[in-house]
Amino acid sequence: MCGRISTAGLSADSLKTHFGVDSAFPFTLSYNIAPTLQIPAIIEQDNVRKLKAFSWGLIPHWVKDINIITAAFNARAETVAHKPLFRDAIKSKRCLVLASGFYEWQKQGGKKQAYYIYRADKRPLAFAGLWDLWENNITGDAIESCTIITTSATHQMAKIHERMPVVLESDNFDAWLDPDFNDTDVLQDVLIAPRDDVLEMHPVSTYVNNSRNDGEACIERL
Repeated sequence: MCGRISTAGLSADSLKTHFGVDSAFPFTLSYNIAPTLQIPAIIEQDNVRKLKAFSWGLIPHWVKDINIITAAFNARAETVAHKPLFRDAIKSKRCLVLASGFYEWQKQGGKKQAYYIYRADKRPLAFAGLWDLWENNITGDAIESCTIITTSATHQMAKIHERMPVVLESDNFDAWLDPDFNDTDVLQDVLIAPRDDVLEMHPVSTYVNNSRNDGEACIERL
């Protein structure tokens, strides 16, 4: 799973250059972002790439009452094309969720050790994600939300947790973001084949365990 990320160190200007974004909206910079908060993601509409802030936890457009649904902050790559919650979004509402790193907890006896995980080349992480727009037909209120897709952990990550977010490389960005490309079999092949050499990690203190804590102390190596 992926339930905590960092966006510290990212900037709209650098992301626009790295990902070929045409327009960028402000997003939260934090070392410790949990589900339900805003996270940055890139979508493509009318051949234009946009960097926007989305609520972390997917709310499908067809939901009538958002008070009776638990927003999904993760989606499993193996089943994302078939589950009712995601099968509409996988066809045309895919996104790149951006982060400088993420956290995972390893069970060690009766305790859990937190790890900070990031790209070995220090570039921004681009997670495979899905997004949707939910609108209240009565009030006109709208919520743009997203979820991060996870897959089986690679050799290094598997020592910590059995799941990890799908990290996409630049050669997959075009197909993943293209809303007109809807071959779900091809898309699932991309999701279930992560590279083994992308990530590095190090243990961090219990400071990060509380999602209200922020700052460099979250990622300091023990």
